Amino acid sequence: MKIVSPEEKSVIQKDFREIWDSKMARSTMMVVPVVLLIVLPIIFLAVILNAPMDQINGIDRMIKLLPAEEKGLSVRQAMMYLVTNMLFPMFFLIIPLMMSSVSAANSFVGERERGTLETLLLTPLSLKRIFRAKVFGCTFFSAVATAVSFVVFSVITAVGDILLEMPFFLNWNWLVLVFLLAPGITVFGVVFMVLISAKSKSYLESVQTSGYIVLPLIFLFIGPLSGLFQLNAFILLIIAAAVIAVDFPLWMIAAHSFSPEKLLR
Repeated sequence: MKIVSPEEKSVIQKDFREIWDSKMARSTMMVVPVVLLIVLPIIFLAVILNAPMDQINGIDRMIKLLPAEEKGLSVRQAMMYLVTNMLFPMFFLIIPLMMSSVSAANSFVGERERGTLETLLLTPLSLKRIFRAKVFGCTFFSAVATAVSFVVFSVITAVGDILLEMPFFLNWNWLVLVFLLAPGITVFGVVFMVLISAKSKSYLESVQTSGYIVLPLIFLFIGPLSGLFQLNAFILLIIAAAVIAVDFPLWMIAAHSFSPEKLLR
């Protein structure tokens, strides 16, 4: 059984072309991953390898953030561990959220702005199948972009681990982030955008509104960086389960709200 029909595949391909043709959407979806998971890791790695550690302000306080089992690391190894396990997980989760939000905004709100929504609604496809094609397309697009970004980030981080003689960074925390929390956030970003698409007057407004859902991710990682608490695989697993559990009712509500009356007003 095919996941999508040929007609739904045509809708997905059309959305991909329109996302790529949109200069704003294309630049956002290229610049954000490159900066967060390629440029910044290279800069941090260069600093950790070359900067005099004894001249960095607050390094003693940062070392105290290490979990007990990592206290034996050297200063440079400790800095690598901290940025890899406390800073970049936040950056990584911003990628699927931004990718899904921008692609969904272009797919749903952008369709109305371009004046092509009426034509799409007149096709033989039912509203249910149009909704499914668009959500699947945005989710798939975001998942691929996130996966590619993570692979490149892994290569850069692995080089740093080798140079600093550290174990490979991919621990249980990262596994939960990559395979559970990131997919859950991707679906959340898409269905959230569907819900606000009917109220957004423009693509830009919808993207700006979606920016508010990045804040919980930032707050989630401020705690470990400030020493208030530590995130482990179990806590991340609970958070991932909660996000996935919220995705299902949001999906149903979004599907119900996907109607010509709400989309065209």
